[in-house]
Amino acid sequence: MDDSIDELLEVLSLSNEGATTFVGRGSGHEGYGLFGGHQLAQSIVSAYRSVSAERRLHSVHGFFLRGGDGKKNINYDVANIRDGRAFCQRRVTASQDDKQIFDLTASFHTPEKGPGVIAPTAPRGAEPPEGLPTFEECMQQVGPIFGEEWSEGPRPVEYRIENAPWAPNGPSEQGGINFWFRVRRQLRDEPEIHAAILAYMSDDCVADTLLIPYERTWGTEGTMLVSLDHSMWFHAEARADEWIYVEQWPVAASGARGLAQARMWQGGQLVVSVAQEALTRF
Repeated sequence: MDDSIDELLEVLSLSNEGATTFVGRGSGHEGYGLFGGHQLAQSIVSAYRSVSAERRLHSVHGFFLRGGDGKKNINYDVANIRDGRAFCQRRVTASQDDKQIFDLTASFHTPEKGPGVIAPTAPRGAEPPEGLPTFEECMQQVGPIFGEEWSEGPRPVEYRIENAPWAPNGPSEQGGINFWFRVRRQLRDEPEIHAAILAYMSDDCVADTLLIPYERTWGTEGTMLVSLDHSMWFHAEARADEWIYVEQWPVAASGARGLAQARMWQGGQLVVSVAQEALTRF
């Protein structure tokens, strides 16, 4: 499994081509296009490299404009929108073959003291309960429903699946997919890496919840599921190498577009909120 962790960290190790220009490697996957979480994560690393060390990411809003090629590198250009005393914003443009494939706006905040936490009660504790299956165990039971490369390939994170249509407990009461995850190795104290991995994981299967009412997955023949836009709000810093609980659910669908939402919890605290719109056709 160490190889898969090294591969993820390599994905997040962008090369500098200039003060505001970076290059990230592709996913290397041939069976499907460039994963949206891949672009989100690399864009966040690019944006972080353009701000001062005390700044912390508090929100991102991204648009997937074209399908990316997993076999090619991605170029990231960072534009400085504004530098204020408390907040600063960056725009990241991702492109391949001189065509833009992704656009991200990131906002950073200098940490300060403020009002206390206003959030719903944490749905779970700090660690997954005993007995929840891993992703690999679920796939052994149902087969490679997402294709062999995605279903059976090595993964840099450790999963515990609480609810999913392909897991023993089935979907959640909200009709969604809930799981725990953590990176399989302790990471350095680099906020950009932890934020990037959370963004990577936020696109793991949130849109999949839109297909649950129709008893489909994105691996079902004749099904199209494509991310259109993706937003995240970082309420508190979190570590990707410690257990994070993710709850995801479908919100609405109309005219071949659907909206799904998610929340990430760590140690009983709400750390991230997510919303994604996706194109669904079948």
